[in-house]
Amino acid sequence: MKRLSILAATCMALAIAGCKPSSQKADQNADSADSTVTSNVNSEPDSTMYGTYVDGGMSAFDMKCDDDSTRSFIIENDSNVVFGGFAQGDQMAVNYTKNGLGEYIVTKVIDLTTLQATWTSLDKKFEIKKGGEVQSHQQGETQPWTSWRIFNGHLILNKDTFDIDRLDGDSLFLENKEGIFEYARAK
Repeated sequence: MKRLSILAATCMALAIAGCKPSSQKADQNADSADSTVTSNVNSEPDSTMYGTYVDGGMSAFDMKCDDDSTRSFIIENDSNVVFGGFAQGDQMAVNYTKNGLGEYIVTKVIDLTTLQATWTSLDKKFEIKKGGEVQSHQQGETQPWTSWRIFNGHLILNKDTFDIDRLDGDSLFLENKEGIFEYARAK
């Protein structure tokens, strides 16, 4: 009977200790509290389709998707949904809706090949590299961007979320709640 009481007390103590967050989990929770962007981004699925531009024109194009399928996308009257242009073999990120006929209607296209370059402004110089890496070329920058990805049509640089307002061979305009940031492609 005494052994049973000791065993029950031990199990109770282990159960109580198991309910307390470890210091590592508390640190992780503190880190995630700093970034509502990251927690919000991770709570919803990415609606972006990724692949390689195959062929097309101003109103429609074909893309070989990362799942090895080939899809045709339609660009309706608004050509302001294409960022970075099109070229055969370019890596693309496409957001779309389906119409009643099951056709893929583009809401945003980002040419990832055009995005991957060295961009500069008065106070920043950084290179967006293939594979999600960002390299800072600015001396003394305190919090340089080190990673990037496209998520639901937005550019995520570390924990910062931006809308791409313009992307072409010379310019990159990024917008968030703090304003619009203009960058030129470094020569």
